[in-house]
Amino acid sequence: MSMEIPDELANLEANGGIYAVWMLLQHLGIDADIQQLIEVCAYEAGQGTTTIGLAVGLKKFGFQVKFYTEHDPELQDSEKRSYAEADQLELPVLPAIGYAQIQQAFEQNQFVIVYYDTLEGVGNHSLVYDIDETEISFFDSFDAMPADVFEQQRGAEGICRQVITVDVNNYVAS
Repeated sequence: MSMEIPDELANLEANGGIYAVWMLLQHLGIDADIQQLIEVCAYEAGQGTTTIGLAVGLKKFGFQVKFYTEHDPELQDSEKRSYAEADQLELPVLPAIGYAQIQQAFEQNQFVIVYYDTLEGVGNHSLVYDIDETEISFFDSFDAMPADVFEQQRGAEGICRQVITVDVNNYVAS
């Protein structure tokens, strides 16, 4: 399946999080405006998005969203604002989950966005394309990542093992 990525998204610096949300929406037949995604996901030029910002954005679209994270002792101001918004939206903020729980959510037909350090040492948000006991693959990469390497990259400093699950099994577009 080939999908045309809008130039506005392709040219957006640090676009991984917005791309993950855009791809999720595309799979549901929702043609979201990139500018709208930038706004609802609290994208900041040059910085990209935070995982909690993406979760809040998806919640604003009406999805059943859960956000998983380790404690982050160094929250950015944008993250503090997004956590406050998550609280208002009653978006569950739960303890970090492991590889097996990510796989289980995926197998229950939930969309899963993970945050991890790439092998180049850059924090990246990716929508999971496939996962099994031995490897995980993403919509933004052609190469599968071994499960143990993925878990290592999720444990990198500043990553906090963050995951968003989106249950669309009962989603009705409003």
